[in-house]
Amino acid sequence: MIEETSKENIELRIQMASRAYQFLKNTTIKERAALMNAVADQIEALGEELTQIAHVETSLPLARLVGEKARTIGQWRSYAKAVASGIYSDPRIDLAQPEKQKGDLRKYNIGIGPVVVFGASNFPFAFSTAGGDTASAIGAGCPVIVKAHPAHPQTSQMMADAITNAVKEFGWPEGIFSHITGTSYEIGAYLTQHKDIQAVAFTGSFNGGKALFDIAHHRENPIPVFAEMGSINPIFALQHLIENKAEALAKEYISSLTLGVGQFCTNPGVFISIKGQSLDRFIAAVRNEIQEIKPAKMLNNGIYESFEKHKSNTVKQPDTEIIVTTETEEGKASVTIIKTNAQSFLNNPVLSEEVFGPFGIIVICENQEELIRIAQNLKGQLTITVAATSDDVRKNAELINLLKDKCGRLLFNGMPTGVEVVYAMQHGGPFPATTDSRFTSVGPDAVKRFVRPISFQNWSDEFLPEELKNENPLQISRIVEGQVNTGSLKLETV
Repeated sequence: MIEETSKENIELRIQMASRAYQFLKNTTIKERAALMNAVADQIEALGEELTQIAHVETSLPLARLVGEKARTIGQWRSYAKAVASGIYSDPRIDLAQPEKQKGDLRKYNIGIGPVVVFGASNFPFAFSTAGGDTASAIGAGCPVIVKAHPAHPQTSQMMADAITNAVKEFGWPEGIFSHITGTSYEIGAYLTQHKDIQAVAFTGSFNGGKALFDIAHHRENPIPVFAEMGSINPIFALQHLIENKAEALAKEYISSLTLGVGQFCTNPGVFISIKGQSLDRFIAAVRNEIQEIKPAKMLNNGIYESFEKHKSNTVKQPDTEIIVTTETEEGKASVTIIKTNAQSFLNNPVLSEEVFGPFGIIVICENQEELIRIAQNLKGQLTITVAATSDDVRKNAELINLLKDKCGRLLFNGMPTGVEVVYAMQHGGPFPATTDSRFTSVGPDAVKRFVRPISFQNWSDEFLPEELKNENPLQISRIVEGQVNTGSLKLETV
């Protein structure tokens, strides 16, 4: 039984977070980075009990969980390094020019205030309580209140304890991190609409993310909701590529589609190509590839039931045909692949909705014009893959140009599952994939979501934040008079 955090306790946690924000505003990027590294140490010190509990709660393989734990530790450390470098403080200095009657202006980024993070079900470590949202918000200088995902409560509590222990070791205010539990939607709504909450980070369903976005938008003081809400991540297979490697492409596709029982937000749910013998070969190879794949447990019964419901609804749509489905077993998800024509895909919105799990649709186009129309009508996606040769790309410039408008990450071959935690990663996309395509939720740039600029005019050096002082005590890169500058400014203080 999951304990429902009381409204009084939530209110107390928000007040604590508000006070902690005032404390964090006076910490330096180096100090926050040190805390983040301490959190990484705490998580690393958690033994096999963590992965064993997560395995029981989520049915994810132990090997996957060991890797995800390492990824989570790496996120805290890499984000800490990025924060300490000053890249997200983005300090800029324009010195006074009395002869031109121009004052001294200095600008940098500060945290926007208390942030609510909603844990995800499919990544109990990397996208949940101690995931990238929490790490990037704390790095930005924002206290975090986590609404734990009810699918893995013990796992969430262990990760929360790791963060709490690090905060205690530093002697920093308890309100820097709070952990709230419960299953009611009212908790999320209450947190999102509270006047002291300044941002929300969410990973999950479209309905959940959009509901939070609407609540935040209608507040007296609207706040940003950074919601990642799913994607069908289409693959556009072009002619020369599929002619040359139909069978190899089928192997890659099925491996990606069924990875983790299809429970990745970058799962390639739709495969689009022009009819012909090459596509027929691909479809035949797909049948062969999935014959040996056994049914598997999903993260929890709720996700399994949702998968079966959406799969059944999609299969029943007009002009669809099951290509292949693997053996079934009660309570476990089996792989299903269907096909449809381009006109039906364009005219029936059900066919372009995400089915979260091992389910794929092959869309057969009559010609290049239908391929273009699908690209034109496609909703925003996290990823789009172009399976192509270089010659294909040259001959499909219009298509490629259209696809750039529809996704956050555009792949040239390869498969979209597998998200690297690096600076150049963009894990976000146009609506409805996310609520704000300008930001990523993976990689150090995730910190950008939780900062805002503030400019200081004509303040003496004594009262400026460390990032803007003349001596540059943090030894970070700054833009001074429009030029990158890593040194100190030899100026007299006023």
